[in-house]
Amino acid sequence: MRRDGDVPRRSWRRRGLGLLVIAAALLVLIAAPLAVILYPTLKSYPKASVSVAASPRDRNLQDLAHLRRLPEVERSFTAENRAAFERAVAAIEPRAGGLDRAGLAMAAAMAVALADNGHTNVLGLAGDYGFNAVPIRLGWFADGLFVIAADEERRALLGGQVLGVNGRAIAALVEALRSYVGGPANLSREFVPNFLISPALLHAASLGETADGGAFEIRLAEGSAVSVDLAAEAAKHPPLAAQLWPKRNLSPAAEAARPVRWRHVLDGVALPAYLSRPDTNYWHDYPAADLLYLQINRVADQAPIGASRYLSDILDEAAKKPIRNAIVDLRLNRGGDYTLTADFARRLPQLLPTNGKLFILTSANTFSAAISTAAMLKHFAGTRAVLVGEPVGDRSQFWGEGGLTLLPNAKIAIRYTTAFHDWEHGCGLSQITTCFLLNYLYGVPAGSLQPAVTSAPNFADYAAGKDPVMVEVMRQLATGQGR
Repeated sequence: MRRDGDVPRRSWRRRGLGLLVIAAALLVLIAAPLAVILYPTLKSYPKASVSVAASPRDRNLQDLAHLRRLPEVERSFTAENRAAFERAVAAIEPRAGGLDRAGLAMAAAMAVALADNGHTNVLGLAGDYGFNAVPIRLGWFADGLFVIAADEERRALLGGQVLGVNGRAIAALVEALRSYVGGPANLSREFVPNFLISPALLHAASLGETADGGAFEIRLAEGSAVSVDLAAEAAKHPPLAAQLWPKRNLSPAAEAARPVRWRHVLDGVALPAYLSRPDTNYWHDYPAADLLYLQINRVADQAPIGASRYLSDILDEAAKKPIRNAIVDLRLNRGGDYTLTADFARRLPQLLPTNGKLFILTSANTFSAAISTAAMLKHFAGTRAVLVGEPVGDRSQFWGEGGLTLLPNAKIAIRYTTAFHDWEHGCGLSQITTCFLLNYLYGVPAGSLQPAVTSAPNFADYAAGKDPVMVEVMRQLATGQGR
């Protein structure tokens, strides 16, 4: 016998089942495309499968087999570049038995750099970090390469201009080392000091007859030119799984600027603001009552207050002051997480009057999320934005995200990328399968990020503690160009 409630109950069951079917279908329609988009971005490097290798040759071959898998995750490769990479790795294999760690690292670097992407590189190719080093440190300036730090025995070399190494002029060395770093030429040049202080790395690149030392042609501070043979010392630091940016060594206040008891060319010199706190991720000051100066050296949190909160607090503080102009200094910023500066980049221009200016200071050390930050600031400030300094360290369109892998035996770090960024034009819907998804929330079409005013310190200004980039900014403000 049928009860009166049976028909409605069955009807609700059918409706419920129908809703579940519809929900499942919608989930599939949304999840499937999302999975197609996200999978390549989130894909990890395949795990290394190695056995105990008895010989250096076998260990190197295992590492090269792992390196060969880079195209499985690296998305910046064009078909042509991928083929060139595969040929390059194949060419290393026959000489695997004769490669030491430096030789393998440089050979791998040349292969990986064929991607021609600033984020896709072998990392940590730096003297004194897993590779030997001579007892001097070098820095780039507008007028050349100079010795900025040295051990006590070599203190007479401080302030000397490096004219050449191992019989090759600096310009020739810059060109020869270009093929070991992917990305624009100014990024490769930025890392040249890391290579030149390591005889092992130069020897591996066929730029030195021995891995144990190097012959440096130096014009001393007093004017005479000398040839100095410098013996290499064993690395004092373990290998790096990140890039070491030489520009930070320009400050004697930087944690890694020099080994203990070394001399630095700026010892006893009053440091300009941008070199005063290189290991502080973010800090600010008011050089004038109506001027905010903010240096962001890393787009990452740092105790005791996170980056987003700190930047928000700055805006609240500055809103109570008669701020007309602002300076955001990104010259020592190698990147991080650009979402931490996104809200700040949008709000800061709103704080400035219509006739105010936002000066964005950049260099070849301005990289990754620092480029994104510069782009957002420029976009939201519009015509009030003025870029001053040197070109940033990568193109406005680059591949990023991804991760890193280690060659299983040599422990050489390789950075791979999986998502595209376009900070010049912004990401369009046609790029949905390649662009980093967060760029559809935060990305902006900033246009060119080339400095409106190109400026960099020459060595004499640097040694005197002067900052010509800030001098130029203050000149523009004083003459009304910045208003």
